[in-house]
Amino acid sequence: MIPIHNFDFLVGKSTVLNRRLKERLTGCDEWIEFTAEMETKKMYNGLILMDEMKTDYFGDDFIGLSIRMLNPETNIWTIYWADTMSHERKLNEQVVGEFKDGIGLFYGKELFEGKEMDLRFRWTKETENTALWEQAYFNKNNQDWETNWTMLFTKV
Repeated sequence: MIPIHNFDFLVGKSTVLNRRLKERLTGCDEWIEFTAEMETKKMYNGLILMDEMKTDYFGDDFIGLSIRMLNPETNIWTIYWADTMSHERKLNEQVVGEFKDGIGLFYGKELFEGKEMDLRFRWTKETENTALWEQAYFNKNNQDWETNWTMLFTKV
């Protein structure tokens, strides 16, 4: 697949089933579920995808913004994130990575409870109308990735 089309499965409107671990890095296996709506658009000749996600789970005015940008020379994507819950109100580089054999793996760092955590996003197209995103932190205690958030995107 040509890298410029890696995220084409997100273009358009989707409903999103979110599942978040109630507690991270504690061995918790209780998940909290909530829904969101998202719209994704291609820009900049397809080198950028931008989406806006809305949910009332975090309050009536929550909006999350993702920008995915492809470097056509390296075929590497950088994913940026901003949301209305952050007091900084700035766009953060979150993860960098690529698709291989239909699976997108992206790595970065994130602050969690004052500690810098190794962060991984995993993207897969599940069916013609669904895609799955998974976020995980590297748990240094057991030397493994703990998935702490998933989103199942279904085309509207």
